[in-house]
Amino acid sequence: MVKFCFVALALLVACCAVQAAPSYDDVEAAWENFQAHYPQKKDASPQKIAKRKANFIKAHAMIEKHNKIKSVTFQMEHNEFSAMDDDEKKQYNGARPPPHHEGSKFINVDESAVSTRQLPASLDYRTDKCLASVKNQGSCGSCWAFTAITPLEFAQCKKTSTPVVLSEQQLVDCDTSNGGCNGGWYTSAWYYLKNGCAKQSLYTYTATKNTCKYTSAMSAATVSSYGSVISNSPASMQSALQKYGPLAVAITVVNSFYSYKNGVYNDVACDNLGVNHGVVVVGWGSLNGIPYWIARNSWGSSWGSSGYILMQRGVNKCSIEKHPAVIVSVV
Repeated sequence: MVKFCFVALALLVACCAVQAAPSYDDVEAAWENFQAHYPQKKDASPQKIAKRKANFIKAHAMIEKHNKIKSVTFQMEHNEFSAMDDDEKKQYNGARPPPHHEGSKFINVDESAVSTRQLPASLDYRTDKCLASVKNQGSCGSCWAFTAITPLEFAQCKKTSTPVVLSEQQLVDCDTSNGGCNGGWYTSAWYYLKNGCAKQSLYTYTATKNTCKYTSAMSAATVSSYGSVISNSPASMQSALQKYGPLAVAITVVNSFYSYKNGVYNDVACDNLGVNHGVVVVGWGSLNGIPYWIARNSWGSSWGSSGYILMQRGVNKCSIEKHPAVIVSVV
């Protein structure tokens, strides 16, 4: 009887172990499905494909393990990052804080009295006519340029009541205070854009750094003034969002971020590390009692929730509340 119970227990443990980990067949099916959506390059060598598959299997295990945890507040999924290695993924970041901000050129947006002000439960600019469609920076570390341009597009549209789509490529090619595809910072970009920003249709995006082609005849918007928002003050960020529009912020991207699907992102792995990516906060709200920021990414509309991510609000998640800044006015 004892032997029977032991064998039964062993079979039960083995069964649970099989259910806890994806089978080889499940991984193969997922890999085939992935390749159908993200085909390998025709000239890819067997070694390159094998490396891609190894990266995918690692990502698949992470995603499966995470999504099976009932208590998680966000879900993960496969996307173009699933087959990339760490160095390739880093090319999609690019926030590089300068050693010194622009001093007197950097206006402080003081919203210190906001704690006593009534704020709405939610705000969402995603459907505002002044917010252009989500863009894709590609494998160029130009997130800083996209983070700089979105608030400018919004501010210009609010002034003229006419939507406008502006050029990130101008910043990549022409802004010598930043590093093109090697990274930069949004407030440095705004300082450069005091001399004008081209329409995207006149200066299209290539995801590579080229010779500067900007002329004043291309200009469709000009930054007049911009400001920092009090660091680590969610209420100040909310007030600035209401008053001026979308906020430029810097965050720390870690592995789980690349595979985000939906829900409120709250991975502790990104906390208390240096920032490496720029995104734009376009609103706030709460889901299942968890307060969040709505952050607009620059990895295309197929990433995350139509190009957006909900990030936990009020706890400086991934340093999102550390470096907020906003365009105050345009010429």
